[in-house]
Amino acid sequence: MVSFEITSILLFIIIVGSLLLKDRKNITFKYGIIIRRWTKGLELIDKLVRRYPKFVTWIGNIGIAVGLLAGLVGVAILIFLTVRLERAFGLILPTAGGYQVPGPVFSIPFWYWLLAIFIIATTHETMHAVFIRLEKVPVKNYGILMFLLLPIGAFVDPDNNRIKRLSLIKKLRIFAAGSFVNILTSFVAIGLLISSAFAFTIVTESVGVAIDSVAENSPADKANLEGTILQIDNKSITNVIDFVKALNNTKPGDEIEITTDKGEYRLILGEHPEIENRSYIGVMIRNSYEYNLFGFNGVVPLMFLRIFFTVMSFLNWLFLISMGIGIVNLLPIKPLDGGLFFGEIFTKLFKDKGNFLINLTSIVLIGLLLFNLFGIPWVKNFIG
Repeated sequence: MVSFEITSILLFIIIVGSLLLKDRKNITFKYGIIIRRWTKGLELIDKLVRRYPKFVTWIGNIGIAVGLLAGLVGVAILIFLTVRLERAFGLILPTAGGYQVPGPVFSIPFWYWLLAIFIIATTHETMHAVFIRLEKVPVKNYGILMFLLLPIGAFVDPDNNRIKRLSLIKKLRIFAAGSFVNILTSFVAIGLLISSAFAFTIVTESVGVAIDSVAENSPADKANLEGTILQIDNKSITNVIDFVKALNNTKPGDEIEITTDKGEYRLILGEHPEIENRSYIGVMIRNSYEYNLFGFNGVVPLMFLRIFFTVMSFLNWLFLISMGIGIVNLLPIKPLDGGLFFGEIFTKLFKDKGNFLINLTSIVLIGLLLFNLFGIPWVKNFIG
């Protein structure tokens, strides 16, 4: 049976494919890369920079400081972990149905990935556009990049000749802006994650282990076990950890007594179908929570728990992806923003040798990054 996740992904692909086919006159397609350009919306950015130029400039200056620090920290992390033969960064790819992509890859659920990439790419390029227009540099257009039907990024297409004539500080604001907002987004995400988790612990309490499903012909099925588990052999069960600890003290064939909110049940434990000598009940479980807020109390609905923990999981991924992309993009590697950023600094410090130095730095760091991604497992296998 096809899962809801797979069905929704297929529906997404059909809808996006239909829209692209309908809009094919405005699309550029080459080697699997789809480019769609726009010009609408730039007037909103112009309105922002005209109304708050000093504030935007102040934000840009902070972005320069963050960009410089993040770039240097990123290089330090890459060198330090590579020397220790530990992976510093990884590729991020969407997956479905719990499948894990092999190799140096972080596999994340498709919809988490899609929403995170949309937020990261949109804010990144919008921030670039803000500082480009702050310096009155024309923007020809902006748009989205897709690989086949999957969005992989966005872009802003300014008048680069005008940018080259800007002062150093103005260039640095532009080059640092995108990654700066990505790092800022990561802090917002982790802030929301921590504050939400804190608020949840204040207004709720785990009071048992709810049984979501029972495996057919399992000990739980034979005993007609149901409800929320409160005790196992007179030991209080308030969460999943208590449940696991209680079973760890048993072995297959033992008889136990389980108390739920539906009654008392006696059952003989089976052997786990995948782990030898591990006792087995045959239930899918989760913590059961009660809330107490402004004098109102009761059991937290399952639907709320699913939505809440889904959002929490997404915020965790958004933090990791946004921070990772922000730091990697600020590495002194051309043609990344960090390569442009540090290239301008090198040129200012070393004059004619600046371009040579940033190119050399790019080559060295690209080699180090590739080794970190793909070479470390090979070395570890070689040395045993």
